[in-house]
Order: sequence, then structure tokens, then C-alpha cells
Amino acid sequence: MSLWTRIPGWLDIEAYAERLFRKGDLGVRERGMNPLSPPSSMNAPSIDLIYRRVRCVRQACDLGEKEATNSILKRFSDLDIRSIIDEMISTVVDMAMIIIGSALTGATIGGGVGLLAGGIGAFPGATAGALVGVQAGTWILGVLGLASIAEFFTEGLKPIATGYIRGISTAWNGPRERTGNPLSSFSDDTMSAQQGAWDIARSHEAVVILLLSAIVAYLTRGRGNLSVLATEMRGSERGAKLGQWMLKHEDALKKHPDLQTAEPRRGALGPQEPPPNSPSAKDKEPPKGKPNTMPRHEVECFKADKMPASKVGEFERQLKGQEDGLNRLTVEEYLKNIANPVKRDAMAAKKARTDLKDTLQERFQREFQKEMSPLDAEEAAIKKARETMASLAGLHNPDLTAGGKDIIADFGDRQVNSSIGPQWRPKIQNLKAAAEKVPETMRDSTFLNVKLHKC
Repeated sequence: MSLWTRIPGWLDIEAYAERLFRKGDLGVRERGMNPLSPPSSMNAPSIDLIYRRVRCVRQACDLGEKEATNSILKRFSDLDIRSIIDEMISTVVDMAMIIIGSALTGATIGGGVGLLAGGIGAFPGATAGALVGVQAGTWILGVLGLASIAEFFTEGLKPIATGYIRGISTAWNGPRERTGNPLSSFSDDTMSAQQGAWDIARSHEAVVILLLSAIVAYLTRGRGNLSVLATEMRGSERGAKLGQWMLKHEDALKKHPDLQTAEPRRGALGPQEPPPNSPSAKDKEPPKGKPNTMPRHEVECFKADKMPASKVGEFERQLKGQEDGLNRLTVEEYLKNIANPVKRDAMAAKKARTDLKDTLQERFQREFQKEMSPLDAEEAAIKKARETMASLAGLHNPDLTAGGKDIIADFGDRQVNSSIGPQWRPKIQNLKAAAEKVPETMRDSTFLNVKLHKC
């Protein structure tokens, strides 16, 4: 596995793929094999499919960048982050390209590019995140002049790198050749790019939050002051403007709720605590949850064994959305919703779908106008938006049958949503019993603390 030591471009990645294709090093897994096993050299994908997979990942990255920018602007609107958003996002995206380039060419995702000797099995999830996380973290701190905060930043980037890889994998696994079709017809890539974009956008946003949190942690734990840090950043072309912005908003940064960390982030450069010889009695106790939450309840796992590989990432995304939605409910709200499930409002659902279709159509039309006349672009955009909406379902987080409110919080793959919903029925009773253990006098101020996971 060879990590990129510079920022790779999409042409670099395509050229790398073409070299492997000409050498005959590209392969695919045989049907029924473990998805983390090395590939077979049989049934190698066409170079056209490889190019389409790269383009699908690129589209996911473009969509993820826009989504992350909008989310960060909303989250930090009180800090006038708009004045530095272009520089910050540009730097984060360049850092992400180190991870993306390493994933595509370093055997982290399978199905074609990167499937070298040893295959994906030599470089699975967490390991991939740790390796490319350290590399990418070193790069971004260096270009911003923030090497001083490495102790608070590097370790936190490892799981974020895994999120990037998950998004890349989802987009990569979308385009497929239909075996036996003499015309080499392909499946539609749009949905896979949109699904992958979600993980990529969340990862971009997580990097920004981690970076600002690390700066706050560095300042509030007696390691230095902001003036010194800004002076160090002044020597960096990318970091100078960020440093001045930080000086202007120092107090607000220190008080911002999204930037508070309970403990120092221990990284590769920070002091490490020796492992205990044996677990303490406290470690053996079940998790009790955060303040104002009930003890954590792990819901029985949700099966995704009938999902195609390209939709597993979407399955996990929808589960996480339902988990977050549940944990925003108080115990009292949840028990009331379970006792009297809310009925679906057809008019509200229709309006939400119309709003999303209009948004998609507008975006598709802007893209098509680059290569088509306005009328042709509009016609193509209407068709593509209609096709996209046909595969999407409005998501209640959580499902109405699981205690959710009739608010469409998101849209996602219809097949995945239809798979998760029915699996709630046998799981509700245990969750309800766990919630009922909270004393009645505390239920209106105690939040759920639920964990959902895939089998």
C-alpha cells in the first residue's frame, strides 16, 4: 500500500487505473466470496467501467463538498465563518484527496482500482483509517502552520478517514456491468454518488469541527496562546487568513458548544497512558449514559444480508439517522409516541417530495446547461429528477412505528428504508421496557440513549 505524498488529481487516478488495466492487474471478486478477500483475475472489469467508477467517486466528492459547505455555514453562522469558508473547505478537500487517492490506488475499496497483490483484505476499515489518517493529518497541519496542535488532532482524524473510505466505497461499488449483455449496458450511477456524498460531506464537516476543537483544546489547556499560534500560521499561505479569523473570534470559539471536548485528544505525538493491568470494577459496569440520558440501551441488530453491497453504506446511514432521531426524544415523548403512534400526513410527505424534486431538477439543469441548450437541459433535468425521486423514500427519524414524529427529516434509498421499517416490530418492546425504568418524575427531562447497529 503506497500513500500519496502529494495531492493527487483525478487525471492522476485515472492514469493509474489505466496503467493497471494495461498490465492486467485489475480484477474483481468472484460471486459468493468474502467481500474482504483478494480479487480473482477472472471476469476483470472493462476500462470503461473503471472510468465510470472513478467518475462516480468524483461526483460524490463534488456533491459532498457542496453539502458540507452549506452545513458548516449553518453550524458556525455566529462566527462569520463565511469569510474563510472557501479557504477552509479548499484545504479540507485537498487533504481528503490524499485519503481518496490512497483508497482508490491502495486497495482499500475493492472492485477494481487498487486491487493489488494482497487485495483489500490487507487493508480493511479501521487500519485504512489509521494509516491514511496520520498521513493526511500531518499534511493539513503542515500547510496551515498548525503543527503545535497535533496532539489534539491526529488521533481524532483516524475514524474520520474511515468515513471518507466508506463514502468512496459506496460510490465506487455503484456502477456495474451487466454480465452477458453484448451491449455492455450499465446501471445508473446517480444514486450511488448521492449515497457516497453523504459520508464524504459528514467527513468534511467532521474535519473542520475537529480542527477547530483541537485549536480550542490547545488554547484552553495551557499549551499556548492564540497570538503565538496565529503568528506561526502567518508563515503559511493557507493558514494566515484562518489565523486572523481565529484572533477575531477567540472568545466565541472557546465558548462554542460544538467545539468543547471533555478530555484531551491523545495522538501519536501526545503522551500515552499505560494500559491497566486488569479492568477495574467500574469498567465492568454497563454504560450509564451521558448526563440527562437514560442508561444506554442497545437495540437488537438490524439485518442487511439481503442488501446489495452498494447499499450497505446507505443502510448504515439510515440506521444512524434513526438512532440520532431517537436520542433527540425525551423518555416521556418516546413513551407517548409508542402508546399513540403518530399517523403519516400525506400532504406533508407530498410537499417534502416536491421540494426535493425541485431542488434536484434545478441542480441537474445547471449541470446539463454546460453541454446542452437551455431547453434540452431543462427536459433532461426533469427526466433525471423524476428517475431519482422514484428510488427515494422520505425518512422519519425514527420510523413512526418506533416512536418517531411525523417530520420528514431526510430522503434515502427506498429499498433500504423498506427493509429497516418492518424489523422494528420485535425490537420495540425491549426498548420500551428500558425507557419505563426511568422514574416518572424524571422522564420529561431525561433523553433516550439508544444504540442501533447492523448485524
